[in-house]
Amino acid sequence: MSLNVVGLVMGVVCMLFAVLYWLDERSFDSFHAKSDQLYRITTTMTGSAGESPKTLGGTGQVQGPAFKAAVPEVLDYVRILGGDIYGEMRHEHTTLKLQLLFADSSFFHMFSFPLLQGDSATALRELNSVVLTERTALRFFNSTEAIGKLLYLDADPSAEKLGSKPVVVAGIVKDPPANSSIQFDVLHPFKFMQLSHEDFNWLNAYLGTYVLLPQNPDLQAIAQKFNQIYAEKSTAQIEAAGFDPNISYRLQPLTDIHLNSLLGDSSWHEGGTVGESKPVYSNLFLGIAFFIFLLACINFVNISIAGSLGRAKEVSVRKINGSGRASVVLQFLGEATLICGFAFVVALLAAELLLPDFNQIANKKISLQTALNRQLLTGFSLVFLVNILLSGLYPAILLSAFKPVEVLYNRSNPIGQLRLGKALVVLQFSLAFLLAAATLVFYQQMDFVKGKELGYDPSLVVRTQISGDRDYEPIKQVLKNGVESNPNFEDIAYGGVFGNDLMETSINGQKTPAVYQSVDTSYLSVMGIELRQGRNFSAINKPEVVVNEAFVRAAGLKSPIGATVQLHPDYTNGQQAYTIVGVAADFHFESLHMPIQPLALLHVARHSGDIWLKIRPEKSQEALRDFERLYQKAIPGATFEYHFLTDLNARLYDREARWQKIIGIAAGLAMVICCLGLFGMAHLSAQQRMREIGVRKVLGATTAGIVALLSNDFLKLVVIAVLVASPVAYFFIQKWLENFAYRIEIQWTVFALAGLAAVTVAFLTVSFQSIKAALANPVKSLRSE
Repeated sequence: MSLNVVGLVMGVVCMLFAVLYWLDERSFDSFHAKSDQLYRITTTMTGSAGESPKTLGGTGQVQGPAFKAAVPEVLDYVRILGGDIYGEMRHEHTTLKLQLLFADSSFFHMFSFPLLQGDSATALRELNSVVLTERTALRFFNSTEAIGKLLYLDADPSAEKLGSKPVVVAGIVKDPPANSSIQFDVLHPFKFMQLSHEDFNWLNAYLGTYVLLPQNPDLQAIAQKFNQIYAEKSTAQIEAAGFDPNISYRLQPLTDIHLNSLLGDSSWHEGGTVGESKPVYSNLFLGIAFFIFLLACINFVNISIAGSLGRAKEVSVRKINGSGRASVVLQFLGEATLICGFAFVVALLAAELLLPDFNQIANKKISLQTALNRQLLTGFSLVFLVNILLSGLYPAILLSAFKPVEVLYNRSNPIGQLRLGKALVVLQFSLAFLLAAATLVFYQQMDFVKGKELGYDPSLVVRTQISGDRDYEPIKQVLKNGVESNPNFEDIAYGGVFGNDLMETSINGQKTPAVYQSVDTSYLSVMGIELRQGRNFSAINKPEVVVNEAFVRAAGLKSPIGATVQLHPDYTNGQQAYTIVGVAADFHFESLHMPIQPLALLHVARHSGDIWLKIRPEKSQEALRDFERLYQKAIPGATFEYHFLTDLNARLYDREARWQKIIGIAAGLAMVICCLGLFGMAHLSAQQRMREIGVRKVLGATTAGIVALLSNDFLKLVVIAVLVASPVAYFFIQKWLENFAYRIEIQWTVFALAGLAAVTVAFLTVSFQSIKAALANPVKSLRSE
């Protein structure tokens, strides 16, 4: 019974965690009282003929007000800008870098973020008002009693438009829950942001626009009205832009956003939503947990069948004494109910103890008390009932069908009834082998990712930035002078990224979409990027460009140096014609999920506040302290935050790192559960064959021969499982590897190692019982029979 309980507890805990994870993923944003009426406007855009359409979860600033004014179904709207936007706020001597969100005054009417202090109807009306989250208020004031307190925004462009006056705390809002796609520390009025960036362009799609619609709306008809308004309003802007993008709008339910974020190629979160996911992850987790639970149920059935066959004589005696078949069935079902009930109670206690560790691995904040609702308990009650029927009903029916005379006179063959159990062992080890093979490939791929040559040297490169809206040039000069005079540093480079979206670029009339990045003359040396042809930049804002080898290949250039490239004017200060002066070696500026894209490096003043600092290895900690002092001298009062480039690269694979742990734990559990079942079956099989073993020993059989005899039957099942599961494992592993543009090739050794591990573990498990049976006294065995 103990083997049954332990295996079942493991299976139930895994299944419980998977269901909680799956439900949490689908609970995002459902806490809003009007969640069934809230929709986000999405924009599907095709920039030019031949391009694939892109659907983004955003709009510009003009769509919300225009659609509200012209479409009766739009009851209200709110525009949100934030997500990746951080800014500094100061109160007296405390300066914090906070996650900002800019929203219209209808924000609290649309969403259910309860205010602890302040009036939700007026909190975002005034230009200089702000709403703080509870945790932010505590960080600033050690209290949530903060209405009327003053905060200063240093180097903020909108605050400068107000004459650098302080902003006033107009409300304290409860911290957004963990299952909210919209996260923030500070709420600003949307019109505060518009002081420095008011946008009337219908061709933009970068912020989140949410609309409140009636119950059961006709989404297609409403979207068609949006498209008609766009066609009317955008005509003049299309003519001025000189190109006619194909733009259409749709409506996405609020509760669909977390699993379908529509961030675009650059994964920029300006629309205010963060922490996005995909359904495949929760579905995969649920599938793995179901496998493990199925293994535990198979154990239960196998051991129940084998154990019940050992009770054939007991059942036969009961039947002779008048017990009917129904009473035998009820007895076995009752025993199974007690065992399952005990296992499920222990599993709930174990889940409560292990939940903090699970939350850390899965990056969740799930609480068992709040998650166990009526639907979840109903579901587990059904699982409990099915498990009882599987584990108790079949053995009961099997035994109740025996004829007492045949059993008592040893005319029946109970061992033959184990055929179902053997088939289930094959299924068990097939699933365990699949997880073991997946674990090996997972580790190999992640080792490949960690060891892959990136085309640059990220070691000892620190990434930081000049925060706020400041005059970059004097700050950069102070920092550069300090770095050059300090032996702890090698060099410093400035620049900035425009995002990872491919921009419209052409050369010799041929379109070659490319990613743009702003860098200075030190960037290539700081990053250790090789210049394959030509030279570096000569001066800032000069129409020169350094491209990578992928750009040269995509454009089909045989002699790239001196070629003229037409770049997108929005990113080059209106200057379109640039001359290629250098070709840099290809390097991975994105994760290995993506192939290396064509890249254009520009030396422009725009987007030049990012810093790459190369420090010497001998005194890295001292170098960081020196640079922090230098940074505070150049930007008094600013917060200094930095990251090593190696750490930033590792973050690109955070999800894979979590899944590496989950798959590894799952494979280990699967193998343990399989061994528990095999151990139980081997024990019962040896007990049933005690007379045969005794006869063989009397006739001269050796201990090794008996061990081989008892082990072979089970080892054959494991080998069959490996052969059956190998092609299935190959198919699923190959599908996962397709997520990486740069990946390993699956080697046959993976399946050989996983198979060898399964056979070895099975042999060790079975041989323990086999040796014990082989060493038993044959006289005692024959006498007991």
